[in-house]
Amino acid sequence: MTALPTIHIAYAEDHTIVRKGIISFINNLGGIEVDIDVNNGKDLINEIAKAKQIPDVCLLDINMPGMNGFDTIIELRKRWPHIRILVLTVFDIDIYIIRMIMSGANGYLLKSCNPEEIKEAIVSIFCNGMYFSELITHNFVQDIKNGVITIPNLTGREMQVLKYSCSEMNYARIAEKLGTTTRSVEGYRDSLFRKLQVHNRVSLALLAVQFGLVQMEMTSYDDGKFLNQKNQKKYF
Repeated sequence: MTALPTIHIAYAEDHTIVRKGIISFINNLGGIEVDIDVNNGKDLINEIAKAKQIPDVCLLDINMPGMNGFDTIIELRKRWPHIRILVLTVFDIDIYIIRMIMSGANGYLLKSCNPEEIKEAIVSIFCNGMYFSELITHNFVQDIKNGVITIPNLTGREMQVLKYSCSEMNYARIAEKLGTTTRSVEGYRDSLFRKLQVHNRVSLALLAVQFGLVQMEMTSYDDGKFLNQKNQKKYF
């Protein structure tokens, strides 16, 4: 088996003790090196811009001062589209996961994960381009790539619901947008789940991006809307 080349990492995380602990763990793994170590997205962009070695994978928190993770991932995708991005955060909120997927994240992990999973995610993203842990299985992604899972015919209404399901809207807002009822939208959602062989909204968004059914967005969202909102609701 051919050994992997060294995987070069850049890491933006504003909690120093967390960042330093994860960096120490990563650097002790062998074959993975953290070259850039900063506490916010703005510094991450600046350091990559002047780096001799462009990182293979960026580890990125969401809630950071100066430039949050949402804005940072958009800037990374504009300037270095080939860099792969692993979001490492405390936010287990569906809307955050979908927004990061739509902005181009290759993986999403919670800080409560087993440290070994960070290694697994980095290697998977480097080799296969994706890692979403419990959100979507590796076999599911491989089935998409190998043509085992194919896109069935979708109605026009199903395509509309699919598009809006990959946004920040809840189902009531989607219904309002389409001029119908929440129950009808949930019916189209259930039909999409059956046809596309998925079981939750995050997997639906991932599949839609993989198949090119929806385009990844490059829209910036401010801190007030996404990071200071209380009582966030689950949308599944």
